[in-house]
Parts: sequence; structure tokens; C-alpha cells
Amino acid sequence: MKIKHLEHLENSAYFGNGKMPCVVREMKDAPSNAFVALHDHGFSELVVVASGSLQHIHTKGIERISTGDFFVIHPGERHGFAELAEGTSVFNILFDNAAMPQAMSLAGCPLTPLLFPHDGDRVRARPLGRVPRKSLGGIIGIIKAMRGEGAGHRLFRHAVCASLFAALALTLSRYLRDQPDDPSETIKGELDFIAENYMRKITLGELRAVSGRSMRALYREFYRFCGKSPGEYIISLRVAKAKALLSRNTPTLDEVAAQTGFCDASHLSRTLRAHKDY
Repeated sequence: MKIKHLEHLENSAYFGNGKMPCVVREMKDAPSNAFVALHDHGFSELVVVASGSLQHIHTKGIERISTGDFFVIHPGERHGFAELAEGTSVFNILFDNAAMPQAMSLAGCPLTPLLFPHDGDRVRARPLGRVPRKSLGGIIGIIKAMRGEGAGHRLFRHAVCASLFAALALTLSRYLRDQPDDPSETIKGELDFIAENYMRKITLGELRAVSGRSMRALYREFYRFCGKSPGEYIISLRVAKAKALLSRNTPTLDEVAAQTGFCDASHLSRTLRAHKDY
């Protein structure tokens, strides 16, 4: 699978005068299987799979999503869709946080911090939950009502659309999966092993033995919870440890390299520059 290009979708292309708090789009036509057009946008996007299945490609990895799955993408997160199965229907609810009424704070709604995150917690590309088939009709009904308000010219349509969005958020909250904040809930053994041995060379064979997973599953879980491959995670940990040592006192680069798993001072220096941390 090849990446065709990266496109940035502007708010003005979807929200027009910006008064509507959200816009509904439905995707049915399958993107090319040979090329995937990754894109990002200046708005947020709540995705609900109404039927079928497809691939979701994003910076955290590639996932197969299917009927009932829902997730959210925020501004700046690159992603794309591919390999839609026959009969697939996906609703994309585009919303601009700045255009949402203050009432959309939805205090107490479990989905609120995922829809309106703080700046440091914006990426939620993986599925947040799955709506059972028997309950999916009600969800789709709310989404279609939102689409109808956006297409019409009724009085108070902006407020009605925002209220429907609130109803959608509250209903989807019933089907949220547990979202572990700490990846060690799922890959504790692997992370503990790395924390104890990062100062030496760690082989993938060793990690596989610790995890009991296949190589593919090992990579999938690291991308899912850490956003990195096992090797990238190990390097990021070594960089963090090296930075901490360099900030506390004045050791030589050779000393820091020896304590953090780098071959020598030159290797450490190159890695820190590559990570823009030195």
C-alpha cells in the first residue's frame, strides 16, 4: 500500500460561514486499494461505521474497523481510509470546537474529554468503542437528523444540530470501551523488561519471549499504546534517560552513553540531535 499524497482540508470547505457547529458526511465509495491519500484537517472528526468494514490508516498504525466502531480524529492528525468492503457506510461528523456552543461542555459525559481534549491529549485515532447492532439504528437516526438540519433552512437549526450532537455524544458514551491511560495495563511485562534492560542491547526475540505474542502482535500493541515500534520506544527511553542525566550534573557524554545504552559519545550525540533534544 502506497501513500499517494498528503492533503490538508480547510474548515471553510465544509463549514461555509462557520455558523453550523457540525457537518455530516457519508462515505460509501471505496478509496483505491493501491494508493491511500492521507490527509489532515483544521476541524475534529467523529467517525461512526454504520455498516461493513474498512481499514483506517493513521500515524499510530493501521486498523481494521467494522460495523458499530466509533473514534475521533483531531486537527493535525494525519489519517486515511482504504479497502472498504462491499456495503460499507461510514458517517463522518465534522465539528469545529470553536463553533460549538458553551453548552457543549457536556459535564459528566464520559465522551466529553475525548471530543474536546486539552492540547496535550489530542490524538484518539483508535476505536473508542463499538455500538451493538441492535442499538445502531438509534445512533444512525440521530446522525441523519443532524444531516437534515445542516441541509435545511429551518429556524434554530444551529441550536438543534448542537443539541443532536450532544445526544449523540451521550448515547455513544454508553458503549465506550475502557481507555487505559497507562499502556502498562496491557504491555506491562514488556515495558518493565525494557525499563530494566534499556542500557544494553535488547533483541526482539527477548521481547517476544517476555510478551508471548507473535512479532506482528507485539508491534501492533506497541503502536496501539505507545505510538512507536518496540525499537523506537527503546530509543525514546534512552534519550529521556540521557537528557535527565545531562540536566542534573555535568557528566561526560561517554559516561552518559555508557549508562543509557549508546555505543559511545558520538552515537549519543547523533541520536540526541536527531531527536532535537540536544
